[in-house]
Amino acid sequence: MSRSLTNTVTLLGVILGFSCSAPRVTSVGSVQPEANQSLPTNVTEPLAQSAPFSGVERISRPEPESPSVNLQRESPVAQRLLDPPVEPNLTPLQQAEKLLAEGELEEALDAFAEILLNNPGQIEAYLGLANTHEQLENPWAAERSWRRVVELEPDNAQALLRHANVLHQIGRTKEAERSWIRCLTLAPEDAEPLIQLSMLELERNQPDAALPYARSGIRLEPQNAEARTVYAKSLLGVGQPSASIPHWNMAIEALPEDFSLLAGLLEAYAQCQEHEGALATALVLSRRSPSSEVYERIGWCSFKLGDYQASQAAYKQAAELDPNCTPAWNGLGILALNRWLGQNRQNNTDRQEAISAFRNSLRSDPDQPKLTRMMLRFDLDQ
Repeated sequence: MSRSLTNTVTLLGVILGFSCSAPRVTSVGSVQPEANQSLPTNVTEPLAQSAPFSGVERISRPEPESPSVNLQRESPVAQRLLDPPVEPNLTPLQQAEKLLAEGELEEALDAFAEILLNNPGQIEAYLGLANTHEQLENPWAAERSWRRVVELEPDNAQALLRHANVLHQIGRTKEAERSWIRCLTLAPEDAEPLIQLSMLELERNQPDAALPYARSGIRLEPQNAEARTVYAKSLLGVGQPSASIPHWNMAIEALPEDFSLLAGLLEAYAQCQEHEGALATALVLSRRSPSSEVYERIGWCSFKLGDYQASQAAYKQAAELDPNCTPAWNGLGILALNRWLGQNRQNNTDRQEAISAFRNSLRSDPDQPKLTRMMLRFDLDQ
């Protein structure tokens, strides 16, 4: 009976995988071999050569190896990944565009021209040629390329716009105007043609004609600083300086480094007789972009605000920067004249200063009938 039970246990052990020759588990995560078994000498041997799986396997981390060993043991696939990628073959057009993007402009010109010799109708090459000529600051050659693009694609609104801009740059304003108007029919939601048309009317000194274009431009693109600027200029030109001030401010906020916008705001304040706002703007402008015109405005604002000492200093600064600054000489003459009159014409030094300043003003601009009459009235012509 006991022998039969022993055979049964042995058979059950073989079926379940723990025969008498199997290793014994001594703790979680460790396997203790039998006395007649040897420990594995290298834990990094291939799986096929390792000991049979016994249910709980010891997890061991291999020691880090040197880079040379790793490279030797890498698979061929991993070695191929380390090879530098092979650049695809570029088409002639791609090569020319790459030269343009890298700033190799002369080489790009040759490459685009070579393409057009073999394929005179390739519009992409004409586009590249036009852009290259523009970067080389050759608007006449750029105009020819843009014209060819428009001939090949007459409904290309962007090409038409670029062509119009170059036409205006080389002085062919009538053609540019017609092209911008056609742009409005092809791309009615684009503000750029409206801005350009408005600027053209301002150049012609026709702010009334510029205003409708400018107003439509900011309706389409309210955040466009250029649209705000041209609208502010148009309002200033039609005698609405107060209405232009918020648009100057919005443009300045978008383009703080454009000092011409500060000059526009200064002029708007001056026309509104808002002397404090004008003075504050002029002082900011004098720190960023000093000029005789700016200092003359500071002198004028200070005079209007009753600060005659600051006015005198600003007018002198303007005259030093530009000896032909007529308003500055007039300002200095008026200050000296007022001092002379305020002392009952007793201080001859002030009188001589007034005469000298007014003479300098007339030298810079002889056509000043009001000044001539004033000098005769106060006996300052001698």
